[in-house]
Amino acid sequence: MQNTENAMKNRSTSQHLSGALHLTGKSRFIADEAPLQGTLYAKFLFSPVAHARLRKLDISQAESYPGIYKVITAADIPGQNMIGHVIKDEPLFPTLEIMYAFQPLAMVLAEDERCAELALAQIKIDYEELPAIFDPEDADAREMWYVPQRKIENGDVDKAFAEATYIMEGKTSNSGQEHFYMEGQRAYAVPFEGNRILLHSATQSTMEVQEVTAHVLGIHAHDIVVEVPRLGGAFGGKERAATIWACMAALGAFVTKRPVLVQLSRDEDMHATGKRHPFTSLWKVGYDEKGKILAYDIQLLANGGAYSDLSVAILERAMFHSENAYHIPNIRIRGRACLTNLPPNTAFRGFGAPQGIFVIEGILDKIALQLGLDRLQIRKLNAYRNGDITPYGQEIKASQMTQIFDHLSQKADYESRKSEVETFNNKNERFKRGLGIVPVKFGISFTTALLNQGSALIWVYIDGSVSVTTGGVEMGQELSTKMAEVVARILGISTSRIKVESSNTQRVGNASPTAASTGSDINGNAARIAAEKIRQALCEPAAELIKQEHELDVKPEDIVFTADMVYSHAQPDLCVSFIDLIRFAYNSRIPLAAYGYYRTPQLWFDRELGNGHPFHYYVYGAALAEVEVDTLLGEHSLRSFHIVHENGQSLNERIDLGQIIGAAIQCYGWCTMEDLKWNEQGVYTSANPSTYKIPGIRDLPEIFTVEILPSQSTEASVFGSKAVGEPPFIYGLAVFFALQDAIRKVNPEASLSFPATPEALLLFS
Repeated sequence: MQNTENAMKNRSTSQHLSGALHLTGKSRFIADEAPLQGTLYAKFLFSPVAHARLRKLDISQAESYPGIYKVITAADIPGQNMIGHVIKDEPLFPTLEIMYAFQPLAMVLAEDERCAELALAQIKIDYEELPAIFDPEDADAREMWYVPQRKIENGDVDKAFAEATYIMEGKTSNSGQEHFYMEGQRAYAVPFEGNRILLHSATQSTMEVQEVTAHVLGIHAHDIVVEVPRLGGAFGGKERAATIWACMAALGAFVTKRPVLVQLSRDEDMHATGKRHPFTSLWKVGYDEKGKILAYDIQLLANGGAYSDLSVAILERAMFHSENAYHIPNIRIRGRACLTNLPPNTAFRGFGAPQGIFVIEGILDKIALQLGLDRLQIRKLNAYRNGDITPYGQEIKASQMTQIFDHLSQKADYESRKSEVETFNNKNERFKRGLGIVPVKFGISFTTALLNQGSALIWVYIDGSVSVTTGGVEMGQELSTKMAEVVARILGISTSRIKVESSNTQRVGNASPTAASTGSDINGNAARIAAEKIRQALCEPAAELIKQEHELDVKPEDIVFTADMVYSHAQPDLCVSFIDLIRFAYNSRIPLAAYGYYRTPQLWFDRELGNGHPFHYYVYGAALAEVEVDTLLGEHSLRSFHIVHENGQSLNERIDLGQIIGAAIQCYGWCTMEDLKWNEQGVYTSANPSTYKIPGIRDLPEIFTVEILPSQSTEASVFGSKAVGEPPFIYGLAVFFALQDAIRKVNPEASLSFPATPEALLLFS
C-alpha cells in the first residue's frame, strides 16, 4: 500500500498513547478483570417473534431451577420501565407488546453462566402473534412514523422542473450495516452502600447511561457512577444501544445487592442490536444539457426499527447531506422515519449522511451516462463554491471542492487512467474495469444543538505529571492521544508527562456522547481552556522563580512554556524546569487544577422552517477508485484507491491517516460485501462472522494513496484542526460506483443493487 507523503515530519506525531498496550495485549476492557466474589451472570430470554401481544410471562419454573439466584422482569423495576431517551417509546422490558425478534423479555441471574442459560428454557411465554412490518415503504404507506414528516426546501422547485431540459425519476435503496465492533455489548454493575452503584458500561454516552439508569431505578443520578475505561470499538453502536444493557446490569445489582455482569455473545449481539438504517429514497431531478442540476426533489424513508432510538436525528443528517458537495438552487427534501419490527436501528459512522449522499452520487452518474459527460467534470460543474447557500440556509465560506477535484485528478493521473481502462475493456470480454469518483462535504456538529458542549478537568501533580479527564470516550480513535497533545501544547510539556484518564461521571458529568465526529473538537477545546487557566495561573510564580534563580525581573505576560522548560521571551537562556515551577507554585499555594467548559458557537436550526446554521464547519474531500470485475464469477478486485482529504491543521496526522483509511474501507465493506439479511420472522440471518462478511487484509487495494491537505479555515476547531471520524467513510462509495461503471461496459442499462456482492454483479452483468 502506498501513502502519499504529506510532510508528517513537520507535523505533530506524538506517540499513540494506547499503541504499546494494544500491541502487547495489555489494554484493559470491561470484564477483563477477574469478577468480584459473588458476581452474578446475566442471561436473557429473547422474543422468538417480531410482533406479538404479550399475554403472560411465567417465570416460576425458572426461578426454582437449581442454581438460579433471581429471574428479573418488568415487575422488578422500582422506577420507570422506560429507556427511551429523546422520545419516550422504548421499555426496558415490554409488558404488553413485543416489538421485535430478540427483544429481551426477562433476565436470569446465576453464579454459573451455563446454569442461567439452561434456566431460560423453563420460562413460558404466552403471546398472540401479530402482523409484522419490515419494509419502510409499507410502514410509510400506513403513516407509521415516530414524528411527522420533516422538510427542507429552497428555491422554486416546481417552476425549475417545468423549465428543465431533462427530467429523471427513480428509487434508490441501501441496506443496513452491522457495527461488528471487536468488544461486544457489556456492562458490569457493582452495588455499594445505600443506593450507590458503580456501573462499568461499554457506552459512548456516560450521561445517558447515568440518567436513564437512575430513572429506571428511581434514584438520583449522583447514585450512579458510570466508568468507561475504553471501548473495543463502537462506530456509533454504543451511543444509544449500550444503554439497555447498562440498565439491565444496574437493575440486577440494585435488586440483588450483588455485582452483575452482562456480556452478550457475538451471536446475541448481532441478533438483538440495531444496525445502520436501511433507506429507501424516491427522487426526481431536473437538469440541462450541460449536466447542471436545476431541481431536485427527494423523499428519504428511514427504516428505524421498533423504537425511535436516534432515527429522527439520523434522518435529519441524511436530509442535511442529500445534496452532498453540490449547489442545487431549487431543492425539496422530505424525510420520514418509519417504525418497523426490526431491532431499533441506531447510530453508525456517518449517521445518515452516507445514505443521503449515495442517492445524489448515483443520480450524477446516471446523468453523466445519459448525456455522455465525464463523471469528474459533471461533479466540478455542480460543486459548491464560496458564497453559495445550502438548502437549509447556511453559507458556504471555505469550500475547496474545485481545488480538491483538480488535485485528485492530478494525483490519480485521471485522464491516463481513464484511457487505460477503456483500452483494457476493449481488449477483454470476461474482465471489465471501471472508475468511480465520490466527493464529500460533511457538516461537523451535533445536529441537536444542545449536545455541542463539553467539559474537562486537569490536575497538575507536584511532580509535574498531569492528569486529564474529559467527557470523551476512548474507543480506538485515539482521542486520548489528541487530548494529551492539546494539553502538552498549552503547558509546553511532553505528552509522556500526561495521563488521560478514563471517562467517569464523578470527574466530568453531563458529558455529551462521543459521537458526530466532535470528540476532539468539543473535548479538545474544553481541555485547551482548562490548560490555559493553569498556564495563566503559573505565569506569575514562574516570573518570581526566574527572578529568584537568575536575579532577573521578568513580566508574567512574557513567560513562555515549551520543551518542559519555562523562560522569559526576552531571555530564553535563563530558564527553569516545569517540574521546579510546579513545586514552587504548590509551595506558594497556587491552584494546580482547572475546569474547562466549551460550547460550539453560533449553532441553531429551526425545524419548522427547515432553516438555520446547524454546522460549525465542513470537511471536504474526494476519492477515486478503480476496480476490475470478473463477469463470469462476479468477483472483483480493487486495483487502486486515491483519496484527497482536507483536514485543517491536523492534531496528529498519523492518527488521522488511520481514521481516513479505516473509514473508507469500512464503507467499502458496506457497499460491496456486508449483506444484511433477515427472514420472514424478522430474525437476522446474517448474524455471525460465518454469514456476514466484513473487509479483511486481502481486500485492500493494490495501490492506496491518501493525501491530507492542510488548510487555514477560520471555521475549524481546536488549533485549526478538523474532525476526521466520519467524513472519510463516504469515500468508500467510490468503489460501488466503479463496480457499476465496470458492469455497464457489459450491460449499459445496469443499475446495481446495494450492496454490490458477487451475486449482484452476476445478476447485472
